[in-house]
Amino acid sequence: MHYKETAGQSAEVMRMVLPRIAQHGGHYAPTAYSVWYEHMAGLNPALSAAMQAALAQGDAGGLDLALLENLFAEHVVGRDAEAMEQLQHSIGELLQRMAGVASACGDDAARHTESLAQAERELQGVQDVRGLSRIVQALVASTSEARRHSEQMRAEVEVSRATVQQLRDHLGALQNEALTDPLTGLLNRRGLQREFARLFEAAPADFERCGVLIADIDHFKRINDNYGHAFGDQVIRAAGQATSQIVKGRDLIARWGGEEFLILLPETPRAGAMTLAELVRAAFAKVRIRRAGSEEYLEKLTLSLGVAMPLPGESLDKAIARADAALYKAKYAGRNRVCMADIEPLAAGRNKAAR
Repeated sequence: MHYKETAGQSAEVMRMVLPRIAQHGGHYAPTAYSVWYEHMAGLNPALSAAMQAALAQGDAGGLDLALLENLFAEHVVGRDAEAMEQLQHSIGELLQRMAGVASACGDDAARHTESLAQAERELQGVQDVRGLSRIVQALVASTSEARRHSEQMRAEVEVSRATVQQLRDHLGALQNEALTDPLTGLLNRRGLQREFARLFEAAPADFERCGVLIADIDHFKRINDNYGHAFGDQVIRAAGQATSQIVKGRDLIARWGGEEFLILLPETPRAGAMTLAELVRAAFAKVRIRRAGSEEYLEKLTLSLGVAMPLPGESLDKAIARADAALYKAKYAGRNRVCMADIEPLAAGRNKAAR
């Protein structure tokens, strides 16, 4: 996101935002704050309309963090994605203009070449100094004109080169923001779905050999309630870092929402997917996080994971649903464990109290 407010204006918006967050659920996560900031600052009319609707339908407990993250993905990140598309269009127009410059430069060179050829032809019939003087004057004029156009073209190319670099830098920043989770630096939903399409759109059958893992931090609500949302963010970041140390190569990891992570393992059999899930679980179980401003460490942090192997013709969403059902089997079985998915999702569905 790119904001143009001054420091004073931002501070004033913050003074309005913080009480509203406290009033409506107390979710101080960066994504939630961004949603409230844009709403209260009046920067995003579509988001404000969605917020008003959510507030009108909400209960006394305020807005759910998952709802705020959905609003962030749809109205904040999505807006940057639109800006990215506009930049891509601008770059395309610039390339067309540069092609025109190159074509004009070629035309000028052709005209200068023709002038030289004409002078050469005339030179054969020159009988006096006056004729030679006329040819020399024509050559000087043609050369001067070619040099003037060449300098104009060079200046245009230099300006275009600088503009291209600025657009490229801006585009790269927007792409990164649109596809990356700001808290962990991992892919977000949009980023993972894009990578999924890149890997499997041309060969959907290859997805059947891709392990699908859902990892969820155990007792995360209790962590937030006991230690605060800022510390909860530390735990989420630590889970992302621990998982990233295990997930390598072509494997993909994304923060899927809240305290959940989605992992895709291309070209990985069932046994390999289970083994990697156990490695992720064990890695996070070793994490110790110190609370800011104290010597107290929070230990015994754990993850539960669900693993699914896609069925023939199964979509990503359906494979995730079965991995999600396996995750909740792991929760009900005592947490801090890995469970393999059944062929069909659990009929009972999720029970968030199991977290």
